[in-house]
Amino acid sequence: MARVLLVDDDAEIRETTAIRLQIGGHHVITAATPQEALDVASGQPHFDVAVLDLHLPRVDGDELLNLFRGNQATADVPVVFYSANAPHATSVHGLSLADTKLTRGRPLNSLLATINCLSH
Repeated sequence: MARVLLVDDDAEIRETTAIRLQIGGHHVITAATPQEALDVASGQPHFDVAVLDLHLPRVDGDELLNLFRGNQATADVPVVFYSANAPHATSVHGLSLADTKLTRGRPLNSLLATINCLSH
């Protein structure tokens, strides 16, 4: 079981994804904004992986990754970029998982598999 920080501004996607990850056996903490994510990460035990939406309002995935890397609580947490709206735009920062495409629908299973790999 991994401790997962899930960041997505879309409440429906955030809830659906969190439920699927919880069914997969993971402990999921959600955040709707980058600031909320940093606040949660600072006040919680260490996360095993962070799942970040690529398309947040006012901050894109790369900017949020920079914020994570500059924060002591999240600096070394593996990050998976995830977007329900951008096929083939997802990657795992610092890892070579080019064949992993995480978009809406069945690919939630791919997200679950990726988290399982990163947390073991």
